[in-house]
Amino acid sequence: MKILFRLLFAFFIICAHVSAADLSPSWYSKSADNKVVINVEMFLSSTCPHCQKADAFFRELEKSSPDLHIQRNFINQDKNALIRFGQLLNAQQMDDFSVPSIYFCDSRWVGFDSAKTTGKDLLDAIQYCKHQIENKGSLTKATVNTLRHWANANQFTSGMIEKPSALRYTLTIAFMDSFNPCAFFGISGFLAFLLIVEQRKKKIIASLLFISSVMLVHYFQQAYTGAYFALLPWLRIPTILLGLVTIYFVIQHYKKQSNNALYFLLAFFVGLIITTYQQTCIMNWATIFEQWLNNQHFSNWQINLYQLLYHGMYILPLIVILCIYLSLLKIKHFALLKTKLASVGLLFLIAIAVCFIVYPFILSNFTLSLLTLFILAVCGFFINLT
Repeated sequence: MKILFRLLFAFFIICAHVSAADLSPSWYSKSADNKVVINVEMFLSSTCPHCQKADAFFRELEKSSPDLHIQRNFINQDKNALIRFGQLLNAQQMDDFSVPSIYFCDSRWVGFDSAKTTGKDLLDAIQYCKHQIENKGSLTKATVNTLRHWANANQFTSGMIEKPSALRYTLTIAFMDSFNPCAFFGISGFLAFLLIVEQRKKKIIASLLFISSVMLVHYFQQAYTGAYFALLPWLRIPTILLGLVTIYFVIQHYKKQSNNALYFLLAFFVGLIITTYQQTCIMNWATIFEQWLNNQHFSNWQINLYQLLYHGMYILPLIVILCIYLSLLKIKHFALLKTKLASVGLLFLIAIAVCFIVYPFILSNFTLSLLTLFILAVCGFFINLT
C-alpha cells in the first residue's frame, strides 16, 4: 500500500500542469470622470460577411456606449494587425486565425451570427466585465475564466447552421454533456462507491448521494458561472482535506474498519468536488445550453421545464449504470468478481484523492484520466486491497 501511494503521488506531481505566462495588454482604462472604459479589439477581414455583421453591430453599440473603446484591425489589409492578432493568440495558447475575433477583458469571442444572439451575448459579457472591474477594482482571474467559458460556448452556438427544435437541441446537448471526455473521473468515482461495498442498500444510497451532488454542482455552474469561478479558488484547502479523508477511508477499509457514515459522506462530497473541477473543462456543454436557453425568449415555466429535462438527461447515464450493475450482481459468474472489483474501486478512490491533494484540475484532463483509470482497472485485478 505504501509503495502504491508513493508511486501515485510521484505520477501526479510529474503530470501537474504549469500555467503559461499571460500577455497583459490594458483591457480597460478610466475616463476623466473615473468611469471604467472597456477596451475592445476586433480582428476582421474586409471580405468576411460575418465580420461585416460584427462591425455593424459594434458601430451601433458605439453610438450609445461611451464606456467602450473599440479598435478595428483588418488582418487582410494591415500586416501589423496580423502580428498583433498572432500575439494575442499566443497569449491564450491558440493558433486559430478565424475571424471575426473580438477580444475584451482577456477573452476571445469568435464568430458572429446576429445582433439578437451573438450580439446579445457579447453585450451581456462586456457589461458583466465592466461591473466586475467596478466592484473588484481590477480584472480578476475569476472574471476572465467566466468570460472565456462564455466565449467558448458562444463560438459553438454562433457556428451552428442547423436550427433544431427546442426539444431536440436540449436532449442532444444533454447527451453530449453526459459523455463529455472530461467526465471520466466522475464516472470512475461513481463506480468506486458502487464497487467497494457489498450491501445493495448501501450501494443505492451512496449512488443517489453521488448523483444528487453531481446534479447540484452542474446546475450551479450552468446558472451562476460567475459565482462558480469566484468560489473555485476557495475550495483548494477543503479539496486537500477531502483527499486526505478519502485516503484515510481507504486505509480503514483495507483494515476492515470502514465507517458507514464516512462512506456516505464521501459519496456526496467526492461527487461534489469532482464535478466542481471537471466543470472547468474548455468545452462546457452546460454553458452552451444556458446561453442557448437565454436567447430563446421562453416563458419562466418553459425555461424551468427545459432545465429539468436537461439535467434529468444529464444524470440518466449514471442511473443506467447503477441499474445495470445491480442487475449484473444477480449473475453468478459476475458476482464472483466482487473482490477484484472492490480493489479496482479502492484504486479509483486513491487516484481521485491524490488528484485532490496534488492538482485537482487534472480531473478535467481527458488523456491523463483515461490512461490513469485504464492502468488502475488492470492493476485492480492483480492487487488485493480487500
